[in-house]
Amino acid sequence: MTTDRPWEKGTHAERWDGYLIESGSSVLRNLVGATSEAHLRDAENDFVEYRLVELRERPQLIVRTFDLPHILSIHRQLFQDVYAWAGQLRTVGLAKGGGESFMPPAEITRPILHVAARIRETDRLGLVSDDDLPTEIAYLYDYLNFAHPFREGNGRTQREFFSHLVEAAGYSIDWNGVDRDALHHACHVARNDSDDGPLRQIFTRIVSHDLGATPLGSMDEERETR
Repeated sequence: MTTDRPWEKGTHAERWDGYLIESGSSVLRNLVGATSEAHLRDAENDFVEYRLVELRERPQLIVRTFDLPHILSIHRQLFQDVYAWAGQLRTVGLAKGGGESFMPPAEITRPILHVAARIRETDRLGLVSDDDLPTEIAYLYDYLNFAHPFREGNGRTQREFFSHLVEAAGYSIDWNGVDRDALHHACHVARNDSDDGPLRQIFTRIVSHDLGATPLGSMDEERETR
């Protein structure tokens, strides 16, 4: 693995280019030799699916502390074959499709610490009633989504984190019950309009007591922009 880490050096523009295979490219620097977005996307999906299956067969690979180290460990597990920066916080600003901005790099840990504290206060959701559970998950999901801690792979990492969380509380979550666009729209409304209603509706529908559900969490991701 290369020791050159250009995404950690220089100005924001230099760090942004440091994540790319070359300046001006739209393809992220990667470990699979991909030189096109299509090649990278296909390789990423294959490796992430393999690592998800591995994690579910060997849950001891990650210590479920429901905090920043837990989130970093999930990202590292899922993306270790694809990105040299797997499991590391991003060093550049991000926006969704050129729209709303996520937390700046220096502030990423603040909403994550808040989420971790809230999870501790509710005893990993164990103190939350069934009726209030969708509201609480929507609240936490909005905060973690706003943190958007990684240069790529935030959605898949976040979904796996919440799969762990609801499982710890005796529930399951079926991510196949919601499509990417609906989830992105709900996150947008929660953050920009201070309305978590759409997120609550999603979690009311996809969270259940059925521990036999199989939430793969592998829906396609939209690439991040600066």
